[in-house]
Amino acid sequence: MQLKNKCIEIPEDFPFQHDILNRGESAEVLTEFVNSTKEPLVLCIDAPWGQGKTTFLTMWKQYLKNNEVQTIYYNAWENDFTDDAFISLLGEIGSAIEGYSLEAEGKTKQYYNKAKKIGLGLVKRSVPIAAKVATAGALDLDKITEQALSSLAEIIAKEKIENYEKSKKSLKEFRKELSSFANELAKKNNKPLVFIIDELDRCRPNFSIEILEKAKHFFNVENIIFVLGADKTQLGHSIKSVYGSEIDVNGYLRRFIDLDYLLPKPEKGAFVKSLFIKFSFEDYFSSKNNDATRYEGEQTLSMFIELFDLLKLSLREQEQCCSILSLAIKTTSKNQQLHPLFLCLLIVLKIKEPSFYKSLVLGDTTPKELLSYIENLHGSDKLLSSNYGFVLEAYIMTCKIKHYNGDNVIDDYQKVIDSPEVLNNVLKARATRIIKIINNLDYEGGLGSLSFLIKKIEIATRFVN
Repeated sequence: MQLKNKCIEIPEDFPFQHDILNRGESAEVLTEFVNSTKEPLVLCIDAPWGQGKTTFLTMWKQYLKNNEVQTIYYNAWENDFTDDAFISLLGEIGSAIEGYSLEAEGKTKQYYNKAKKIGLGLVKRSVPIAAKVATAGALDLDKITEQALSSLAEIIAKEKIENYEKSKKSLKEFRKELSSFANELAKKNNKPLVFIIDELDRCRPNFSIEILEKAKHFFNVENIIFVLGADKTQLGHSIKSVYGSEIDVNGYLRRFIDLDYLLPKPEKGAFVKSLFIKFSFEDYFSSKNNDATRYEGEQTLSMFIELFDLLKLSLREQEQCCSILSLAIKTTSKNQQLHPLFLCLLIVLKIKEPSFYKSLVLGDTTPKELLSYIENLHGSDKLLSSNYGFVLEAYIMTCKIKHYNGDNVIDDYQKVIDSPEVLNNVLKARATRIIKIINNLDYEGGLGSLSFLIKKIEIATRFVN
């Protein structure tokens, strides 16, 4: 059994072979779209954080290459240390050229080198003015005459105007050479260059915005398509942190992003089922064959599927839950009960609602408050009305008592059974069933399981990133 999920293998000849989220169709649609587009374009692949954007873009990158589409992959987060996004983007194109096998390679490099030279000139043009300003700041202002300061200001203003004019001209020249470069690439198979920028939503706000602005202003030429991998909601937070909370985020993003493509939501349970295989959980659960533990594997998978959907866990959060489970299993013998229905709930709360989980651990939250929290989740009625839901409720209500001897934990359920005012036979049957389950927990040693399971989770999370 594994402790951590391995990175997904992406075979070169069939990149979507291990596509457990069924996103190969999206790759086909997007490939047809970019191949039919020559005009400059910025496309955003939008999905919430932790929903598999990077995996999809990595698979799609290989799929594009297999379909003879020149592709550059740029991880913005890994390049967040640089001071200038423009230089970083330009350099990425240069690095990619070295790996291309092109009939007109010499000409392609020639156009790129011209564009690079002009681009570097655009960056350097502001240095002389900055140096003059810095020098003026280092001088003793008391010894500088008003005339000298006036002359300095005049010189700086003049250079600013001259540099603006030169920069405007250079930008046109840069785009011209970049366009020649892109057109030369497209000659081979009449397909554009696809420049994928991933992890944009994880960068420093200033860097994220600079990438957006430079990609649109400097690289906006035919036969270059930018594909951004980002959570637009998170990107909006970055924009507000730079420009203020009053800015119209959607209006701002429309200036730089031409089209959005929403990655389809994964099918319920698909990802966690694949995680169970990758973590080799079956090896452990199949060895548990006594009456109290033989169905723990099925219970664990079913409960994770329901809770992940109910609390809207991202794929990354689902993986973290399985990592904790894997480590918890490592400290549990095959003959020891794992109480998976309740354990799964606690693990999910630990990852998704850490403050609530901590309150439960510290005793500030009662079992009734925990049950009320679950009941108030949208869609929880389906879970709580199932057989596993009955057992989960029994675990919750008895999680802090060590021995059952007529404890008032069942009083509320008995009142429902005895009350002539409760006419709903379904409610009476439910209360009867939960009392029976509580009696079984007392017999099987399931009462007061909270401290036992919390200890396992806390030990496991010392190892989990």
